[in-house]
Amino acid sequence: MTNYIDLITPAFLGFREGLEATLIVVIVLLYLRKINQRSYNKYVYLGAFIAIFTSIVFAILFSMLFGGFTGVLEEIFEGSTFIISGIFIVTLVLWVSKEGPKMRKHLEKKVEDSVTRQKAFSISSLTFIVIIREGIELVLLLTGTASIGSINQISIILGSAIGLGISALIGVLTFYGIKTIDLSKFFKVTNAILILFAAGLITYGIHEFIEAGVINPIIQEVWNIKHILPESFPDGNPMTPIWLEIIGSLLKALFGYNANPALLEVIIYPILLLTIGFISWNLWKRTNLVVLMELEKEKQTQIHS
Repeated sequence: MTNYIDLITPAFLGFREGLEATLIVVIVLLYLRKINQRSYNKYVYLGAFIAIFTSIVFAILFSMLFGGFTGVLEEIFEGSTFIISGIFIVTLVLWVSKEGPKMRKHLEKKVEDSVTRQKAFSISSLTFIVIIREGIELVLLLTGTASIGSINQISIILGSAIGLGISALIGVLTFYGIKTIDLSKFFKVTNAILILFAAGLITYGIHEFIEAGVINPIIQEVWNIKHILPESFPDGNPMTPIWLEIIGSLLKALFGYNANPALLEVIIYPILLLTIGFISWNLWKRTNLVVLMELEKEKQTQIHS
């Protein structure tokens, strides 16, 4: 039986990844409409279809591999997967931090170049790369969430489908002009959430290595607040309020919350947060400054002309 609380995390992740891919595809389609080149729309759809199919195949193969280990090997494999997934997400966060402020302009320039050179394949490739990147990221995020939060596969599939469905609806509304979204602000907010998620995945990967006896925890347990903020819903303790069980389970699934961490985890988590956050913020600030200078330059050119 599906626990409705378990749907929240995969729905959020599906929404976030789906909306990013959807909005970028919408930008491409809107620009093709703007320059009166709708004949290229079919190449956008082709790239999207291939990317979605490839993402589904990747999800199936990855889930089969992920469930093929037991005991210590399972803990080592899961720990490695969490850390690799976290690092992968960090690279995407930093890429978005660098490209986010100029994303729309960058995409429109690529589409314009492809149309000018009559390279339909380039438009399909652009759509494919955008969606497959989000698809792989979503698979890694959902896999980490399922393992950390012990969410069943039905909840994962149903929750992510709900999130993807909502993102697709917003994409349609955006395309037809009913609702507009500031892509730069969207990336800024979701990047902050993903930084928390990536730090949680990497730290939980360290936790799995500690459980497997591969890494020295320094101190096995710094504190234990499971009786105050448990990690699961329900946690089996009649004294714990339900709302705290819900918050704890969501924090664990989204950010790798651990109610009884080892000292090594306590040290690593804030270091990751501060390091990734600082680099991301600096990249965003630097790129945003370049965009503002380019806009000012364009304005001055228009005034003089």
